Amino acid sequence: MRLVLIALTAMLSLRPALAGSDRGAVALLPTVNTSGEKWEELRARQNAKVDEWVRTHVAAAGYRLIPAEEVAAAVGGLKLDMKEEENWATATLAEVGRKCGAAHVLFCAITFTEQKEQNRLWFKDKEGRTDVRVWLVDVGAAKAPVAGKTFVGRSGGNRISLDNKGSERQIQAAANAVRDATRSFLAPYKAK
Repeated sequence: MRLVLIALTAMLSLRPALAGSDRGAVALLPTVNTSGEKWEELRARQNAKVDEWVRTHVAAAGYRLIPAEEVAAAVGGLKLDMKEEENWATATLAEVGRKCGAAHVLFCAITFTEQKEQNRLWFKDKEGRTDVRVWLVDVGAAKAPVAGKTFVGRSGGNRISLDNKGSERQIQAAANAVRDATRSFLAPYKAK
């Protein structure tokens, strides 16, 4: 019993060390949504979910987030409209990072979203799918370990739910795509 308590204490002591460490500053550019989805509220909620997910998990993995106002000032100073795909280049994102003093830049663009109804044996379920293009730029090296790669997020399936809304599944699918895209960057922290 005593060995179990010692092992448990040792494991728990590692978690605060990771959260308290400083692995560098990250500039999170606000997520853009070019999916063509007509429902504006859904697009806004997907963007907010991705940004919230990144802020929560990047900080928990030991990175500092550059304040949103500083990131906005850097984007504005460079006169960039991030809804324009021509501004999604690694060099442009690295310049934003340099302007606000970040070691890394993270930018996400939601490019596709849909929901489908799945017929199960005893019930119908909704499944959401969202495609997110992700850029993770190392500012000092001006290289991107993830450079515009599309990650497909899915949510739903095999669940019985009283609130079976496909739109909620699409929103969660966006966060799931970003989780998959940032897995190695956040390691050893494991985001859920």
